[in-house]
Amino acid sequence: MVIILCLYVVALWAVFSKFKLARWSWASGTVAIFVGVFILATFLALFNYLTPAGKVTVAGKVVEVTPNVTGQIIAIPVRPNVPVKAGDVLFQIDPAPFQYTVKQLQASLAAARQQVQILKSNYEQATANVAGLTAQLKYNTKRLADIQTLSTEGANTEFKEQDTQVQFETVTAQVNAAKATQQSAKLAMDSEIGGVNTSVAQIETQLENANWELSQTIVRAPADGYVTAVALTVGDRAKQLQSAMSFIVESEITIVGMFSQNGFQTIKPGAHVDIVFDNDPGRIYRAKIIAIPKGVGQGQIAASGTLARTNALGGTSAFPAVISIPDELSPDSLRLGMSGTATVFAEKAGVIGLLASILVWVSAYTAYL
Repeated sequence: MVIILCLYVVALWAVFSKFKLARWSWASGTVAIFVGVFILATFLALFNYLTPAGKVTVAGKVVEVTPNVTGQIIAIPVRPNVPVKAGDVLFQIDPAPFQYTVKQLQASLAAARQQVQILKSNYEQATANVAGLTAQLKYNTKRLADIQTLSTEGANTEFKEQDTQVQFETVTAQVNAAKATQQSAKLAMDSEIGGVNTSVAQIETQLENANWELSQTIVRAPADGYVTAVALTVGDRAKQLQSAMSFIVESEITIVGMFSQNGFQTIKPGAHVDIVFDNDPGRIYRAKIIAIPKGVGQGQIAASGTLARTNALGGTSAFPAVISIPDELSPDSLRLGMSGTATVFAEKAGVIGLLASILVWVSAYTAYL
């Protein structure tokens, strides 16, 4: 705008002073001012439509690194602002308490598996007892019947019959008790989940969880990236599910521009963009629009049982657009929060595009100030 204003002032000077093509008066001055305002407004509209400009910021995804177990930190291999690969160790928690738990459960598992064999032996012994007592009961049943027959014929005493009856009832009770013991042993032996004894399955699950907790004592990088600040020190106590450090994911770093909505006829995926960063004056980076979000928070309606109020929809005059990282710009040089300016060019910007390019060049060098 300053360039256009200067050119217009030069044109007025040439018309009224240099070549004296017109005489300066109140009327001519008023016309000149209105013409100047009209020209400025026209160029401003063309700039906003064909070459919209806005602020840009480097943004990225930050993962809160939270340990899954609690313990004392014994090592921190990661260094601030040094790139790491996915899976590299960030810090390590003392594994000793978790190793003790694993060993204890391994011993318990061995004992539980041994107990399964004991349960099988108990069932086999109970089955043998039932078989022996059943044979004994069969013998006592026949003997009691014989004694009762002899007693009826008067060939046996009443005492002998009563003694045989007591023996029969005793063996019957023993058989019933043996069958109950056999059933109990069978239930204990057959207590399974998925073909595995329940006690063994329970301890195996506990051991699996203990091994997982042991593996979680080594906290690794979730992706390629880096840690900007490490406040942890060896000896600190990391707490479960409590953030220990912030990790910047390198692949998620991008450039986001905020533009006035009246320029989004030009701001489309694939449109050419010139970027000037405040921390790198004198350089112009070429990029492209790669995406335009479908919405922002100002347009969100919260779920509620009441009707939305009109003032709940604030709206916004600016809207974001995602810009590609310029090829000549190293991703390592991008820092979250870096800011600058961006100008988007329409395919047929023409003279307006040329003027906008001059303005971008000027802004690149005024960034030194």
